[in-house]
Amino acid sequence: MKLTQLTFNKIEITCSPDKSSGKQKRNIIKASSPTTFELKELDTLAKDIFNLYKSKINEKAIKIGLCKSEANAYTYPILCQDKPTLLHFIIYSLTTTGISIELQNEQEAKKFYRIFRDQKEVKEDIEYIMENVKGSLNEIIAALLWQIGAIKVSLGDLKPFFKVDERKNYSPFYIDVKCLSRYNRYNDFIISEAATLISKLDFDIICSIESGGIQFGTLLGEKLNKPSFFTRREKKYKEASLLEIKEHEIYMKKVLLVDDTIVKGWGKERVINELKARGAQVNDCLVIFDRQQKGKETLKSKGVNLHYLTNRDAALSTAIPRLITCLTDEEYAEITNYFKNPKAWHQKKGFPYKELRK
Repeated sequence: MKLTQLTFNKIEITCSPDKSSGKQKRNIIKASSPTTFELKELDTLAKDIFNLYKSKINEKAIKIGLCKSEANAYTYPILCQDKPTLLHFIIYSLTTTGISIELQNEQEAKKFYRIFRDQKEVKEDIEYIMENVKGSLNEIIAALLWQIGAIKVSLGDLKPFFKVDERKNYSPFYIDVKCLSRYNRYNDFIISEAATLISKLDFDIICSIESGGIQFGTLLGEKLNKPSFFTRREKKYKEASLLEIKEHEIYMKKVLLVDDTIVKGWGKERVINELKARGAQVNDCLVIFDRQQKGKETLKSKGVNLHYLTNRDAALSTAIPRLITCLTDEEYAEITNYFKNPKAWHQKKGFPYKELRK
């Protein structure tokens, strides 16, 4: 049994003074999982938690001690150099598994919180989102994306920063909606809202951009009873076409460009040029998420209007409670600093910043 195999339906972090001393803080992370397993797998799980702690959080951890059991609670000490012994507990029953870990400081506790958060259980509950997000449709859709993990955040410690700008630059914030297909109710909701948004646009066929846009464009085409095809981001070989369709099938046709997200819009600009070179008309582009990094301006320069379901402002809106985003204060500050000035953010991190040219 590995920690990554557990789904958590409840995660709590507590950083508070120890009542016994009134001074020393107790930093505890607790998680509850509906996943159950055989008792003999407890030692394997405990060792996996220790290895994760040593590799991701504290390389000075020495070893895991002998287990002590009392009723259905199992305590495993973690021995560290020149530090008090840490304890992590596994509460085992026939229906649930509870894990409680006492960390050395608040920073360690928050790191473990972010590790556990990646495995939180997702319940498709649109009514819950509607009730708790007091905002616009843009913010409701952003909340859905947060809940299913389509909006990803990294501080660069537990996981590397994400590659953006045609994989030339870095970002602590990333959108990946390919997981939408695992959540049918949310997927249907987003497709329906997208169909409503573009219902008055004039187009003959949908062109999706690989890879995140393919599923979105295909389902949207089925919803609207419109044909669709996709385009590759790069040619597989010299003689190949970016467009997976015969030229005569798009000649003089009005094409709606569809993708999952837009950053600068340069990749979409290349597709627009390809389509127009083959006699197609492109007036509109639809994305699920607009990162608001001048992609709209790039498309406008090509005579193409951008339409989106949600954007960065909606995703970071205070209308979406932290109970849904699960963002820490440090992550929010990192994202804000990045979008305020990406070049300065790169310099502060020691990364080269590449001014891409179209």
